[in-house]
Amino acid sequence: MLEWINQAILALADPLFNWLLCLPMDLTLVIVAVGTGSIITFSRLFTTNQELLKRCADDKQRLKELMREAKAAKDQPAVQRYRLTFNMIGLTTLRQEGLPLLAALLPIAILGTWCFQRLAFVPPKAGETVMVRAYFPVSAVGNLAHLVPQTGLREVTTAAQSHWIQKIVADEIEEVVKLSETDPVTKQVVTRHEKKKKAVGACATWHLQADARTAPDPLEIRYQNSTVSKALLVGQRVYAPDLELYGIGRPIEGVQLVMKPVKFLGLVPGIGALGMAPWMVAYFLIAIPSVSLIKKLSRIY
Repeated sequence: MLEWINQAILALADPLFNWLLCLPMDLTLVIVAVGTGSIITFSRLFTTNQELLKRCADDKQRLKELMREAKAAKDQPAVQRYRLTFNMIGLTTLRQEGLPLLAALLPIAILGTWCFQRLAFVPPKAGETVMVRAYFPVSAVGNLAHLVPQTGLREVTTAAQSHWIQKIVADEIEEVVKLSETDPVTKQVVTRHEKKKKAVGACATWHLQADARTAPDPLEIRYQNSTVSKALLVGQRVYAPDLELYGIGRPIEGVQLVMKPVKFLGLVPGIGALGMAPWMVAYFLIAIPSVSLIKKLSRIY
């Protein structure tokens, strides 16, 4: 169901936005982020009482001036009255915020879905090396997996065995383990932290080069009696989905294309702890301030 919704949104969004992929990626990110700010801002024209919000903004500006004067005169009762009135006006404007968010939700959802599928990675070019990783249960470590050769596809991994057949190795993460032990001299319990690697799965890796294709190449990966297919699109303005999952516990649990992430100006990083890719961090860094800027320039409240 979710896949159908995703494809339906892309069918609508691609004709509207794919022309942006002809532009430099940094410029595309700026246009998309500012476009999001514009959607949020201009939706306010049709969903809020602009006359009321203008009066509230003018009143709040005047109250700020009165509070500065009262503070200078050390008139605390007046400061408290002005602050109370200021907060009451803030509650009035807050009630106007719900409809603009609802009105902007659908177009932003469409734009955001398109961004996730089209702006997260740099599309692979013809002849460029792309890493393909297949994931397996831990029990598969030591066995062999086979990527089926096909015309226009080259495997460039340097390995002892056949390039198309790769050994499945442990997929490990590094974790900090707390260890307690008794000092033989002082007889006191000493706590120390040690980094250890822990297997969370297994994987096999291939490094592929492909000719440009107008349609995705279906990569076939075989292990034991199972065969899965993963699309690889090369030499186009768009890319195939980076990760395909087939189910935890299955002989082949998933296949991933390791592509270069899009970074604004080549510098803005992602925030792994929040699950935010580099393009998304740049998107929010531009979109959020753009709302205030567009409101100020267009005199929308």
